[in-house]
Amino acid sequence: VTEALEPVNGELKRDVDPARCWFAIERDVHDAAGQQRELVLELAKKSPGQAWPGDQIIQETLFKRKSFAWHANQTLVNKDGEGDGWVTLKPGRRSDVQDPFVVSRGWLCVELEQGQTDELVQFRIVLDQKKLDEALEKVPFFSIFGADCSARFFKLFIRGDESSPILLGELGGKVVPDETLLDLTTLTREVVGHRIAGTMETVPCLEVTLVKSQESLGQWEELLRADEGVLNQPQGTLEEYEEQHLRAQREPSPDREDWTPDDWADEQKEKADAAFKEGCFRDAIVYYTRALRHTPLNERLLSNRSVGYLKIGQYQLALDDAEKARQIQPKWPKIYFRQGQALRGLRRFDDAVAAFRDGQALDPANAEWEREVTRTCEAK
Repeated sequence: VTEALEPVNGELKRDVDPARCWFAIERDVHDAAGQQRELVLELAKKSPGQAWPGDQIIQETLFKRKSFAWHANQTLVNKDGEGDGWVTLKPGRRSDVQDPFVVSRGWLCVELEQGQTDELVQFRIVLDQKKLDEALEKVPFFSIFGADCSARFFKLFIRGDESSPILLGELGGKVVPDETLLDLTTLTREVVGHRIAGTMETVPCLEVTLVKSQESLGQWEELLRADEGVLNQPQGTLEEYEEQHLRAQREPSPDREDWTPDDWADEQKEKADAAFKEGCFRDAIVYYTRALRHTPLNERLLSNRSVGYLKIGQYQLALDDAEKARQIQPKWPKIYFRQGQALRGLRRFDDAVAAFRDGQALDPANAEWEREVTRTCEAK
């Protein structure tokens, strides 16, 4: 065992945060029998987003090596939990249900390929190399993708952006959920349309393998029944999608033949308002966007989406919506409030003050304008 652990014994090239490091003994997902175990050790960088030099994490020079000879001083840490003292890690994988947003589906995923054998279903998602490298500077590769799988339904998503799944739908047959595998690998292929015939390229890709259950062995007519419209809507858990799918099969959809663009927009606005009240601002933005497809000159929808962008720190997008709404309805005081907040977020403080003053001229009885001006001046 000591020989096997020797490669991870020594001085690290950069600092880590001991409080966020962990280890665990887990089942080897590549062992079909489920008998093998593996040691998993995760070290959390003290400075996330910064790549470490070289391919190794341990200093390789002779005098940088340390032995496993533990003594009392190695368990001592200073009162702040930092410094050169040692910390004994608690066993067990840390909870990571609150994943940070790293990259979106639209940026990272380039192509989708799918295939099957009598026993397996396989999906291959070709990835953008630059966006993948940027994501790997922030989180380890196994924290980028996630999947939920039941016997008949499947969801593949980017962690931190679960509401915009890569794949979501009903499978063409039944699978064994516990044997689902995700593998980040590369694909070497010929460049189609290149002026030099035979030119090859190597691209990163995510390969997903689902194992068909005994009752579903053989060739399926369709691997995954997915609705493009569904993928463009904010989604919840796989269980919620499965429940909605089964309920839709039982209940007829409402008659919308006589609906006007305003009716379609109101339906999406209602969903957006509900998502906003629950604090799901990204979902609300998606619904407001769908509503604006039907009524693109609705200044209230633009104002509401602007607030959504403000909530997630997308100040330029918030400003774009505010200015568009201002062009549509220049006498509406509230839109100047949105514009001023977006400009302040962009650190354009003088412009922000000017926007608040313009709004104050339309609504002089509202004391909130003066408070916003004060906040802006203090933020300089």
